[in-house]
Amino acid sequence: MNKLHINVTKQIDGYAFSLLPSVREFIKQQIPHAHPANNIFVGYDTKSAFEVYIGKLETHIYPALLGINEDSDLEKLGVIQFIDSQTGKVLYTVKHDEKV
Repeated sequence: MNKLHINVTKQIDGYAFSLLPSVREFIKQQIPHAHPANNIFVGYDTKSAFEVYIGKLETHIYPALLGINEDSDLEKLGVIQFIDSQTGKVLYTVKHDEKV
């Protein structure tokens, strides 16, 4: 798998970030101690305040959603893309270069 996709669904009161079951299985195969979540919901107000005070929300969402917190594990996954569920448009991309 070259690119790991995180689906982003805009809802009435916020955003839902989710993984397909096949992606969760892939993560578990690549990193056995990972505990990927089905989805994470973030309200509009929370996202807005987070980005004002801390930075880009996506940089904190994907480790939590994937159930991984070590850089060495994240490097195994390569490119992570946040995809708009309705349009298929890439909203945000994270690249982890695997160290050889």
